[in-house]
Amino acid sequence: MTLFKQMALAISLMIITILGSVMVINFQSAKTDMIESIYQTTVNNISSLAGKISQAGDDTTLITSIIDAEFDSGYYKKISYTANDTTFKYTQEDNEAVHGVPTWFITLTTVKLPSVSTDVSSGWSIIGKLTVLADSAIVYKSLYKTFIKLLFLFVIFVALSLIILSILLSYILKPLKRIQNQAEAIVRNEFVIETKEPYTTEFKEVSHAMNTMVKKVEEIFNKANEAAKRNRELLYNDPITKLFNRRYLMLKLPELIAQENRAYGGTIMFVALSGAQILNETLGRQEADKFFCDLAEIFKEECSGFDEKLIARVNGTEFTLMLPACEAFLAQDLTINIYENFLELLDNKGIDNSSIFLDIGIYRYRADATLSEVLTRADDALTKAKADERQHIYVYEEKESAQALGKEAWREIIENSISKKHFFLKFWPTLDTNTKHINHKVMTFTINDGKKNSFYYGDFIAPAINLGLVGKIYLVALKELLSTPHKELEGSVCSIRLSNEFLKDKKVFNELSKLFRLYAKTLSFKLYFEVSDTFAINNTATIKGFVDLFNRYKFGFGINSFTGESDDFHYLKELNPEFIKADVSFLLDQSKESLNALEVVTKSLGIEIIATFVKNEEELKALKKINITKIQGPLTEKL
Repeated sequence: MTLFKQMALAISLMIITILGSVMVINFQSAKTDMIESIYQTTVNNISSLAGKISQAGDDTTLITSIIDAEFDSGYYKKISYTANDTTFKYTQEDNEAVHGVPTWFITLTTVKLPSVSTDVSSGWSIIGKLTVLADSAIVYKSLYKTFIKLLFLFVIFVALSLIILSILLSYILKPLKRIQNQAEAIVRNEFVIETKEPYTTEFKEVSHAMNTMVKKVEEIFNKANEAAKRNRELLYNDPITKLFNRRYLMLKLPELIAQENRAYGGTIMFVALSGAQILNETLGRQEADKFFCDLAEIFKEECSGFDEKLIARVNGTEFTLMLPACEAFLAQDLTINIYENFLELLDNKGIDNSSIFLDIGIYRYRADATLSEVLTRADDALTKAKADERQHIYVYEEKESAQALGKEAWREIIENSISKKHFFLKFWPTLDTNTKHINHKVMTFTINDGKKNSFYYGDFIAPAINLGLVGKIYLVALKELLSTPHKELEGSVCSIRLSNEFLKDKKVFNELSKLFRLYAKTLSFKLYFEVSDTFAINNTATIKGFVDLFNRYKFGFGINSFTGESDDFHYLKELNPEFIKADVSFLLDQSKESLNALEVVTKSLGIEIIATFVKNEEELKALKKINITKIQGPLTEKL
């Protein structure tokens, strides 16, 4: 319960108690006054009635008439007259229930009126005794009217008091609400400084403390971010061109080769500059370095149309351009543009292009190519480009296997799987090596063609992207996960890696919202969604929209394939993932300074690091030395 509600409840109870007590006191006072008043009236009336009866003497008929006439006035509950010699006795009594007053009120409000008795005298002789009891119905009716008025006033005063109380508390606790919002912003990794100073001393001190803490946390994050950026540049960037170096290229290549895209493979270009020594002699060292920087800018500008790319300087005169989604014909056009810009650069520098030129070897690889195959064949393409003294360009395109399925065959298989729901979910564990417990399970899925031929995710995802069916495939698989009970997931955590192409589909957001509305409340497990680090960096605004959707339904969010590619980590602060997953080779390749900076950044943002593709005990021991205990990969099956 919030402080506002606690204070409002406590003060409201106090106000209601005070007003209620006043109401009860007023009611009891009115009751006492009414009983006393009616008693005095009864005393006065009995004297008058006794006088009338005394004048009647022994005439019983007249006495009866006098009593009846008095009783009919409605003021009495009972009138009783007894002659002194007991020869005559007459009583009039009203035993009817009280009308116009609720039974519960009569039960709760007990009114006991005392009876009044007097002797009836004729001259000096006592001729009888008269007893009179006033009608309590008069008191009940008067008290009930008084109660209604008091209750009405009570409700009005309570309502007004609570409204005034709410306004006052809202005003007094307004700074506390701002402090609460500031604390919640910190949880979301938003460093908000509260500029409005509270009037209340205690709140002012809390606000100052919060601002100080936020500044320190932000300062820690910014320093760690700068340190990480600086260390990344030292570790993975060429000092002259600021392109990535060979070390980073070798770390990133396996991920890029395996990347999902509609091209079912990609293009890698090896570029070698011939005549570097002549360049240095002609321009001098500093101008030659500037020449390489200008050449690097040409590569960046020509490749700017590709979201996924990696440009690296692998040594003094050789460069690598890795373009996972680039088709062969695009690579050739790109190469021509690069060469033309290179010749223009030489011309601007006044350098003869007969002795300084580029050799470009292009390899168009298939999605199932291995790292060694890609490097070997790209190097072979560069060798052949160097041998071509006229064009200096060679393209080596991997042809599709004769047994490979065609576009229409894949369309039939995928559409058949979607319509008949031939999807089979599989779950791979993420292990906490300290507790030996499964931290969460990562979902993947396979399809079949209805003829006992199964296809793994890596087999069908490229054709699905080409056919524009990725959105449908994922939505069917997600519906299967959300709508069907899975005993292996009960009480656990399940994570789903979302394809970049799936996230690019504009229809997906609304379809996901519908699925979540239908099934989110029925899940027996915690659900997380993962996106790739590169996609999150290049499409932060898009991912932020999805993260907000996940948060709305209390789903978690994480980032996979983390390689620290971004210039800084502010996108992590904005997206607020609960974990990041990085290849074990990347983590173990980091310098001590880089790891310390990454650890400070992740801890300041509350992010957990998970190592992926862990294969053996040696890697696990090395990970534990850098305080990473959660792993994915083949080793989890052995532990």
